[in-house]
Amino acid sequence: MEQEVGLRQSLIREVNSVRNIALIVTFTGLVFLSTSIFFIAIPTSNGFFNIGEIFVYLAALIGGPITGAIAGGMGAMLADVALGYGVFAPGTLIIKGIEGFVVGVIFHYSRRLKKWIRYLFMAALCGTLVGFSAFYVNQDFIFGMAFYGSREFSVTVPGYAFLIIALFLSIVIGLVLFFLKEKGEMALSCIAGGSLMVLGYFFYETVVLKYLLVAAVSEIPFNIAQVVLSAAIAIPIVSYLSELGILKRYEKEIIAEEEVPETEEG
Repeated sequence: MEQEVGLRQSLIREVNSVRNIALIVTFTGLVFLSTSIFFIAIPTSNGFFNIGEIFVYLAALIGGPITGAIAGGMGAMLADVALGYGVFAPGTLIIKGIEGFVVGVIFHYSRRLKKWIRYLFMAALCGTLVGFSAFYVNQDFIFGMAFYGSREFSVTVPGYAFLIIALFLSIVIGLVLFFLKEKGEMALSCIAGGSLMVLGYFFYETVVLKYLLVAAVSEIPFNIAQVVLSAAIAIPIVSYLSELGILKRYEKEIIAEEEVPETEEG
């Protein structure tokens, strides 16, 4: 009996290892392709808008924090190099890696935390968004879009607009977490990881690359839009796969693996 239990545990671990490696390789390729093929250059910041975040979130929500970190960091970094944005590659490896890891950790392990810890985390996230926005409340920023080097249009946005957006997002985060349950947990995970991505690129551009503040700030709305769009696509996909029972089977394998030692002791 003990030999059968030990064999079962070994097989489950082997299956999970093979599956995780396959997920890492697959999602790393998907992040690279989606980032390097579908993108829009942002002339005012030397960055670019892309949809690679969709597969970073899918990797983290489906495969977990390690899969999300490796696929997000490596896939996006390789895309930066391929597109000629090599100066962003070191930062992307770290920033997208942290983003994928945070999304995976929060979604897969937040249910094990007590409610007050989750609420405290949510409050800290909202406080960071509001505090960061309030820092620039007295400044005005000019945003422009250019095609092939010629400016098409520009608009001036007052700094307090970012504070209003941050307050609105804080309210949305609270409502989503309290009322949408599993989808709310996925949304909170993506928002948390996405917020770190937005802040990470801002500090990388201003501190490491020494970009002007206006140039770094001009990329923030595009990064926020990238997070919202990607989360809006990734979350329904994961929910649909869960409804089909595909992801639930994987969860049962992991739970069975965790319960094996308890059976042996009993």
